[in-house]
Amino acid sequence: MQASFPQAGIERNHITSKMKTWKRDYWYLASILHRPGFGWNVNENRLVAQEKVWNDFVREQPQLRRYRDMQFSNFIQWGHIFGCWEN
Repeated sequence: MQASFPQAGIERNHITSKMKTWKRDYWYLASILHRPGFGWNVNENRLVAQEKVWNDFVREQPQLRRYRDMQFSNFIQWGHIFGCWEN
């Protein structure tokens, strides 16, 4: 990266950190999607569930609350990189 884009200031640790974050997000999303009541909105690239399902989930896993309203446009691509996801 440094050789190709010297002005960008991107270093190995930046790439490693971003990949680690993407991998973590992918596996959290995949595990949530395997739970009853959750689905994936392909148009909005985000998790969907009825209000009660979300509320119950957040009570059980409060640290994952942020995934409720986030969009993940690269989720399918992450599946090819980090694991296998079947719709």
